[in-house]
Amino acid sequence: MTAMPMALFADAENVSQKQAAGIAATFFNAAYGEHVAAPKLHWNGRQLTTNRLFAPFYVYNHPKGGFVIISADSKAFPVLGYGLKGRFDKDKLGADEKKLLTQYAREIELIRYDSRTPDRAIEAWQKMPQAIYAFLNNPYSTPEFEALTDEQQEFIELIDRRNGWIMIPSAVEFPVYDPERFRDYVLEDVLGNEMEAEDVPFEFYNSFISELEEEERMKAAALEELINPTRPVVKYLGGAHYSISFPENVRMVRVYGMEGTWKLERYSEGTPLLSLDLSSLGSGFYAVMVLTEGGKVYGLKLSR
Repeated sequence: MTAMPMALFADAENVSQKQAAGIAATFFNAAYGEHVAAPKLHWNGRQLTTNRLFAPFYVYNHPKGGFVIISADSKAFPVLGYGLKGRFDKDKLGADEKKLLTQYAREIELIRYDSRTPDRAIEAWQKMPQAIYAFLNNPYSTPEFEALTDEQQEFIELIDRRNGWIMIPSAVEFPVYDPERFRDYVLEDVLGNEMEAEDVPFEFYNSFISELEEEERMKAAALEELINPTRPVVKYLGGAHYSISFPENVRMVRVYGMEGTWKLERYSEGTPLLSLDLSSLGSGFYAVMVLTEGGKVYGLKLSR
């Protein structure tokens, strides 16, 4: 039995990989009716979220066969889908399967900003064994599935028939995701209902000019940063040697172990360029604190 801390349900809360692994293990024990080996994490779906900022779910494959998808947020339902044959392979997803997983990712991303309380999802997290039993034995006896149109139900059942996958219709219990808002823009979006056809060239021309101006501005900013940097520029020279350029002359540098112990100290004068050799230190990461002549302190994390 997997118990989740009550604090997890107060607001949107990330579900750690360790917590998800425990739920996945509980799921497979229930599915196979015996205590089985621990499942292995295969994928976290990060590629399906905006700018890959976070993991929406965890997919675990089991050595005995099968997979389970565990939500990475406690405002979504805990178990999103499973199969008890074969293995899940993210590189071999069909269009329908990827569409549904993308929907889950978007829903979990958006539910974090929704103020409503997901009562049924919270209950499922709090009563995990019962939720797993219900999903294994009556996966389609849910309000979410019954609310689907015939076409939507057929979509879910088709994935089941094709792969032997049982997938829930939605990762959350109320609508938060509108695919229309996430699609690519088309010509009709630019035209709108009131724009005349002859206005289109001017709209595109103005947009094109704005894009060119923004591109030139970004190039100029990048060139200025190379000539007069506003932040440290680190170059790795190999063999634990670094060359670091600063916006102003360097006065002192100290190197600390990540546990806080002082390892090295050096002084400099009249140059913004710091040559740093970490070859005398053991392997690992180090915190580098640099004081400039102007009194500004920079912090860097370097590896040996």
